[in-house]
Amino acid sequence: MKLTATKRTETGTSASKRARAEGKIPAAIYGREVETVPVLLNEKELEMTLREVGSNGVFKVDVDGETYDVFVKDKKNAALKPEIYHVDLLAFTKGQKVNMTIPVYVNGEEEIKEGIVSQSISELEVNVAPANAPSEYIVDVSEMEIGDAKHVSDIVIADDVELLTDTELTVVSVSAPQIEEEPEPTSDDEMPEPEVIGEDKDSE
Repeated sequence: MKLTATKRTETGTSASKRARAEGKIPAAIYGREVETVPVLLNEKELEMTLREVGSNGVFKVDVDGETYDVFVKDKKNAALKPEIYHVDLLAFTKGQKVNMTIPVYVNGEEEIKEGIVSQSISELEVNVAPANAPSEYIVDVSEMEIGDAKHVSDIVIADDVELLTDTELTVVSVSAPQIEEEPEPTSDDEMPEPEVIGEDKDSE
């Protein structure tokens, strides 16, 4: 997948706002061996590319005839609308390993008949050649019971991937549902007698 970008000649909030109004997304290409290049990407092409390669997939960007192999290192979205405001693209060379964030998803929750599934970690930090990076990690919880937990160490990591996240951290656990205790009913003896309005207490 290859996108064509144009170098940004204007920067700042006003320039970015004008670019987005024209269907362009402000971006920056940078890397260990690449000087930072501010660019503009076609919004529809970028969204189509990310749907095809995934959130951390690799693709190419052409800037004035120079091609960069990149992946999305960081993406900022609009607060109230499903729109991309800015993306940081990390450029790399063939075989070079970089730090990447890989999402972690839980599968099989519907098989658990009793207990509450709690996911504590939603991503792993790894060092890997981007072309070899997994798109995601899946943790199966279908056979877990109350009191069970799975840790980072339980996730299978390929030999060419260096795990940077602490292996002892809990990824997902199953706990017993909390039962709310009903308040004890108050006996009639403890109920205060209603006062009759207008009654003369000294009439007796």
